[in-house]
Amino acid sequence: GSINMTALPPDPKGWLVEQVKQWAMEEVGIKEEHAAKLVKQEIDGRALHTLTKLDLERCDIPIGPSGLLMEAIEGLSGGGGSSSVAGGVVLSEGPFVEYWRRMWDVQPAD
Repeated sequence: GSINMTALPPDPKGWLVEQVKQWAMEEVGIKEEHAAKLVKQEIDGRALHTLTKLDLERCDIPIGPSGLLMEAIEGLSGGGGSSSVAGGVVLSEGPFVEYWRRMWDVQPAD
């Protein structure tokens, strides 16, 4: 993989398998050994958006990295590439956010 530091196409659904691996390592920050498992499963940009946490765990990706991946994928689908990050938290509505709202009993901003 000598495609290091190449700019990723703005639309995640157009990413190739290698670009998904690059994104997982550079943007999400997971180890290469885990990112390589995505390649092995032929996860390209479109497949990335269909993944569930169970899929990731079936790929033998540990709970920590798989959680980060799921959060990042939600950010991708919600933010269209330029997700607004506030204090390190990607603010995209989703089951994740709903879950934490219930946990902390936080009211929606509006």
